[in-house]
Amino acid sequence: MKKHTHRSTEHEAAMMLDANTPFAVVEAYRSLYSNILFTPIESRAKKLVVTSAYSCEGKTTVSINLAYTIASMQPEARILLVDCDMRNPSIEKRILGANSRSRGLSEFLAGIDEEPSIQPTKFSNLHLLSSGTTNENAPALLSSSRMAKLAEIFENSYDYVIVDTPPVNVVSDAIFLSDHCDGYIISTRADYSEVGAVNELIKKLQSVDAKIIGIVLNGVESKDPKRHGYYGRRGSYGAPREEEKIEPGTEKR
Repeated sequence: MKKHTHRSTEHEAAMMLDANTPFAVVEAYRSLYSNILFTPIESRAKKLVVTSAYSCEGKTTVSINLAYTIASMQPEARILLVDCDMRNPSIEKRILGANSRSRGLSEFLAGIDEEPSIQPTKFSNLHLLSSGTTNENAPALLSSSRMAKLAEIFENSYDYVIVDTPPVNVVSDAIFLSDHCDGYIISTRADYSEVGAVNELIKKLQSVDAKIIGIVLNGVESKDPKRHGYYGRRGSYGAPREEEKIEPGTEKR
């Protein structure tokens, strides 16, 4: 069993797209955006949930960088990034550098706030709905009528909604969003994610008829240091070790 550790703030910052990001990494996110752009989605707002089997497989980094990429490539579009990890949130600190947690998703879903507390970011067309106060009753909140109301706000106010969620094989939170999203993006990491765990994740999503748009593989090591990928160690959620082949029929693209 591997030792489970948190990644440092400095490491997380290094994974964010900026002017110093290698070209190959920037292009990978542009390719991801292009694939999403041409994915048939009937709803006005493309509402996408990013998740993983276990933690430290890059789902939050993928969520943030995908939102950044869309914001930069579609300046006329309105994009919302949602931190739906009400148990172990990190997006607000990584984007805004906030030392204290703002009111956000949990306050709206609990009925404390009449309107969601949406915050601006460095991109004028990208906004953030933080997780709000830590809440262990997330499944009940996400399956409430308030969540349906929030999904309606998303549909009427934004062109893209990127939702970062906890890992599915640890807690069920992401599954409760299946009725309110257009599809799921699964984040995996080279030489780290376990195929048996990914199979388990796919089966759980398929059990609620969720649409899997695709699987992102990050952390691919290149021989050229200027074309590096993303690295890290498994974090607070942890994961058992399991070696299996991906079962036929579970591959999603």
